[in-house]
Amino acid sequence: MKHIKKEKLYEMGSKEVKKALNNFELETELTTGVRKICGGFVVAKIFDFDDEYFDFELRWGIQNDCEDIVHTEQWKMNRRTLEITD
Repeated sequence: MKHIKKEKLYEMGSKEVKKALNNFELETELTTGVRKICGGFVVAKIFDFDDEYFDFELRWGIQNDCEDIVHTEQWKMNRRTLEITD
């Protein structure tokens, strides 16, 4: 009898998931330009998951004494490949 090797299913707190979210935050900082602005921020937080995907919220913008601009987006991350899609 052959054993079927299951694909790895990443857990919410794993190093790989944290690294993928951190990389996505960095990419967002660079593409939106908030990295170069005082008060610029990007935060990705997982709010739900199932057997296939992590659902996470991406909040980015500028918050300082002159501006208060916050954008909120929802994204999905595949639990097997860590690929991010909207």
